[in-house]
Amino acid sequence: MHKVNARRYAVASAALGLAAGLFAAAPASAMAAAPSAEGSSGDVEFSVFDNGSGIPRNSSFQLADLGRKHGIADSAVKQLGAGKEPRTAGAESNTESKKLSGPDTVVGQWKDRDGWTVYMRQGYYDPGRDKGFGLTKIEQKHNLTMKAVEATTKYPRPGAAGKQKFAGYPDTWNYFTDVLHVKCSGWWIFRTCRVDKVQPVRAGVDFSFKVPMLPKGVITAYCEGVQGRCPDWVKNAVNI
Repeated sequence: MHKVNARRYAVASAALGLAAGLFAAAPASAMAAAPSAEGSSGDVEFSVFDNGSGIPRNSSFQLADLGRKHGIADSAVKQLGAGKEPRTAGAESNTESKKLSGPDTVVGQWKDRDGWTVYMRQGYYDPGRDKGFGLTKIEQKHNLTMKAVEATTKYPRPGAAGKQKFAGYPDTWNYFTDVLHVKCSGWWIFRTCRVDKVQPVRAGVDFSFKVPMLPKGVITAYCEGVQGRCPDWVKNAVNI
């Protein structure tokens, strides 16, 4: 009996020694990456533009999967894991555009999904007549940003469903995408997440040469099914 107990004690001591050795061998960077107790557990909410990487809509996934599988920046995933809201460019209004003169002033440009150049003009918005176009209308009426419009044209739904000619206007195209609102619970980047809301977004772009030298560009962008202003979480998506 004493021999059996002695043998168990020896095995337990060896196991503890091995664990201690593993912790001692762990690199300092790995230890530094471990989350603090504060903010590393509990519920978090955020939104992402569906970038076509297959983010699950009808099943759960880990917060870490957004970085490992779906192209979301590691810095954003770690901030969410720590219970913090990532700072995104999409959340900010293009204040520089308001310093420029004239509604036809080009305030931004980028390539869409197919490599076409999209131009954004300062535009204008008259709420009394509900008339306007460009960034001013998009910001003031629809509560979106240039980054949100850019993401809509870069990550439309796959195939023809995501980019369609506007009927009767051969050089104007509509882009359709979805913004996913996500809720997570659990611990750090291993939180369990689910999509709880899907908001379709549409952007219209005129590629005809109506303004000297350059196409007219983005006419408008808005949340489908929403009267007026989009929810803030659409423009605050963590991947724009």
